[in-house]
This record gives sequence, structure tokens and C-alpha cells, in this order.
Amino acid sequence: MSWLRWIDGAVARCERGVAVALLATTVTLVVLQVFFRYVLNSSLSWSEESARYLFIWAALLGFSSSVQARRLFRFEMLVMRLPSGGRHACQLLFAFAAVVFLWVLVVHGGYLVVGTMSQSSPAISLPMGIPYAALPVCGLLVSLHFITQLSEPPPAPIDTHESASGDSPP
Repeated sequence: MSWLRWIDGAVARCERGVAVALLATTVTLVVLQVFFRYVLNSSLSWSEESARYLFIWAALLGFSSSVQARRLFRFEMLVMRLPSGGRHACQLLFAFAAVVFLWVLVVHGGYLVVGTMSQSSPAISLPMGIPYAALPVCGLLVSLHFITQLSEPPPAPIDTHESASGDSPP
């Protein structure tokens, strides 16, 4: 196992753990908000905003984790029907588009973070750069996963077709 793959796996495990903790906290805050609002008739002023920012981080960490696990939605039906050269061209086009997207996410997300650190959120007075930091941080994490995948051979395609004679196991 290469050192890059080991680092990638360790980062992915951390991402998943943090994302689960953030989602659990988000659900807890929302349940508390509902309880306080409808049972105690006294709404919490900070819970909705906190839950929103935690959910943003959890969603982007989940996206990064799904990239690492190769569980993103893809259109492979057309690509698999292409000759070898066409498949290779599609892979190169995908890699180019991903690099451009990640570059924009990291660079412009970084500008957004720097430009909004002096602004505060209304309910919890959190510097707005902190919720926006999810963009460049997760962009860098996705880049790590993407670089690791590009350095390894692609996994074999999964055959989801059953045989026409019905010989496939139940």
C-alpha cells in the first residue's frame, strides 16, 4: 500500500467521523429548537443558524468522503460503449473538468473566506469566514482523494447484467 493511499484512507476516516458528529449535532439542535418552540413556547435564538452552518460543513465533508469511496453518480453507459481511445478521452476530459472545478473551489473559496472574516453572523456572532471555509478545505480534501485515484489504476467495472439464460445465482 502506497503512502499516499494510506494518508488518503486516514483522511477519509476522519472526514466520515467528523461528518457524522456534525450531523448528529445538527439533528440534536433542530430537535431542541422544535421542543423549545412548541413545548416551552420559547424559541432558541441561536440553534437554527448553528444547525445551518454545521450542516454545510457536514454536507461538504460527506461529498469529499464520497469522492474517496468512488460513490458519485456517473454516466458510464455511453463511456463503456466507446472504443478504448474514446474511453481514455472521456477520462482525460473528466480529469480536466475536475481540476478546473477544484481550482475554482479552493482559490475563490479562499478569497471568500478572507473577504468575510470581518463579517459576523447575526445570531451567534460567528465570523462568516468559518462557514465559508468549508469550500476551500473540502476542495483540498477532494483534491487529495482525486490525486490518489489518478495515481492508481481504475477499478474494474462492475457487471450488473444478468445472463439471459437465467443461470445467475439467486
